[in-house]
Amino acid sequence: MLTDLSPNRPELSAEARVLLGPAAAFRELAQGPEGGGAWVLVRRPLLLAFVIGCLVSLQASGRLSARLIADGAVSFAFAPLFAMAALAAVYRLSPRTISFARAVDLFFAATAPWLLWMIAFATLRCLQTPMQAAAPPRFLLSMLEWSLVPIAAWSARIDLQFFREVLPRPAASPVRDLILQRAIGWTCTIGYFLGYAIWPYMVSSGT
Repeated sequence: MLTDLSPNRPELSAEARVLLGPAAAFRELAQGPEGGGAWVLVRRPLLLAFVIGCLVSLQASGRLSARLIADGAVSFAFAPLFAMAALAAVYRLSPRTISFARAVDLFFAATAPWLLWMIAFATLRCLQTPMQAAAPPRFLLSMLEWSLVPIAAWSARIDLQFFREVLPRPAASPVRDLILQRAIGWTCTIGYFLGYAIWPYMVSSGT
């Protein structure tokens, strides 16, 4: 995790702070040093892509391989890119007192619930044999699928505080901004993923 130094909790990363108390954490972080620039813009999206790459590597081979991590990170780079594009659409709706780079950095700190889920999934994969990973029990697949529901709700709760504390808009509900960001980001992400998965099948079937 990436650390944002603060006189109150210098030992905790922004991810840990938003997990423990998102409203207070975002309020403090938004008032902290601006620290704009290219690195601030990309560091947390790159962290998300790296964790996804590690998950792909573990799922594919049962180990961490530099080649597979890089391949997984690049293959799924569309996810953080679409999230950034969706945030940009909301960011442009009103004048802001915080730079876009800093807004992106704090917004991706709110992916902490998803990072925790991926770490838990990776831990489970490390405990499985290759045969178990290739054909997991149905109940385990169901548990994994249903576990996404509370994670999505937790993530939405944190993001709501982000739009309330970091990107507030006069006479606009943070719920509306959250729905707009989700609608753009998730629609593009799911559409791209399904299109990428379906296209080879369509080509091979001659349709």
